[in-house]
Amino acid sequence: MRKVWPEHLPLTARFGVIEYDGRDDETLAESIELAKGFRREGLDMLSVSVGFSTPAAQIPWAPAFLAPIAQKVRRATGLPVASAWGIDTPALAERSVASEQLDLVMVGRAHLANPHWPYHAARELGVERAAWTLPAPYAHWLERYKVG
Repeated sequence: MRKVWPEHLPLTARFGVIEYDGRDDETLAESIELAKGFRREGLDMLSVSVGFSTPAAQIPWAPAFLAPIAQKVRRATGLPVASAWGIDTPALAERSVASEQLDLVMVGRAHLANPHWPYHAARELGVERAAWTLPAPYAHWLERYKVG
């Protein structure tokens, strides 16, 4: 990809690094070796995910359950990491980044449920409204419905 993707644009990939099928240490070690190769070939960031390729998986669904795994990947590879699984509150997203488990939070289901989730998160985390960059129709919506 790096041969055709412009160097000034980030190259990212989503990668299922663990299966939760009883071979977690082995699967994670193999995934880390692959991620190191991705980095050598020019990958800029890895979005850490679950493999979902075995029916034996016993995924420990919990808030931010992949954040500690992503941190292991980052430490072993030097790649910035992201994840989305189980991160649905602004406080949890903030903690995942502040604790250096993630470099970036990808917001999936929470964003589908509320397309204004980033603005809700900014308010909840105390980000000054003046820092928000909103397209005019959204700024009007926020004023009209007294959001923020």
